[in-house]
Amino acid sequence: MNGCIGIDYLDDPMVEPLISLPNDIVALKTGESFQITPEYYDQYGVARKVDFSYSSLHPTILEVSASGLVKAIGTGTGVITINYRNEASTSLRFNVVRDGTQVALVKITAEKSRLRPGEQTPLSLEASSIDGTPVSATEVEWFSENSSIAEVNSEGRVTAKAFGKVDIHAKVSGVKSNVIQFTVETDRVSGTFVPAGGYRAKGTAVLSRENGKLILRLENDFETSFALGTYVYLANSTNGQTVRTEGLEIAEIKTNGAHTFDLSSRFPQLSITDYSHVIILCKPASVTFGFAQLKN
Repeated sequence: MNGCIGIDYLDDPMVEPLISLPNDIVALKTGESFQITPEYYDQYGVARKVDFSYSSLHPTILEVSASGLVKAIGTGTGVITINYRNEASTSLRFNVVRDGTQVALVKITAEKSRLRPGEQTPLSLEASSIDGTPVSATEVEWFSENSSIAEVNSEGRVTAKAFGKVDIHAKVSGVKSNVIQFTVETDRVSGTFVPAGGYRAKGTAVLSRENGKLILRLENDFETSFALGTYVYLANSTNGQTVRTEGLEIAEIKTNGAHTFDLSSRFPQLSITDYSHVIILCKPASVTFGFAQLKN
């Protein structure tokens, strides 16, 4: 057994670094200002004081200073991005209106956001002016970011179509609502391993819910390259560095053939839709040997 290049010196990060904001949508009138107050949490979940950088994606609507002070200079929807180096980023959306009686905020709610294929759920919508006064919602439009996973009709009724996650939102008179992410769940997904980087990986991975437990199986046909530190991960990327830092480490493996992992015993909150790929990773070097995309 050979070692893939790299040495595992450091403790693995526990979480993905993130920037937290107290708001996800801000409504302003032209000429008004708003101070953005982000907080940064590092890969160990510890809050740290850092210097952020800000930029306006819509400079004809929003100006932003180096300190994060936003000024509304035009009407419409604008977005400010907030970054800390290359470690974390987020964005804050602003709805800017000229008249205090116009629709400035649109909020949608759902009875539930986890659905089975074929299941439906209605969405509710509220529109308000900048001071919170309800406004009659005319010209309502509904949008699904991926209608193959879930679609939404003109009345705001969501229909689940296939396994996966999808964002749904509305617009009233051009003002965008908050986004609701819907998860369409099944009891079983599977994928076929594809080799990566000149290494070997083949066979089938199955993720299923059995008797209330989430079970990951590598079937009898599973084969892979091996090195010192070959691990199974769940991840939403196939890039080795990203898998190492953001994926979920399942177990080290040393043999081909069938393997069974009871995920619920170690990760009781894990959902079948949380990750899209099973990865075979040389952990010391963060090198992907192969991956299987999970589908129903």
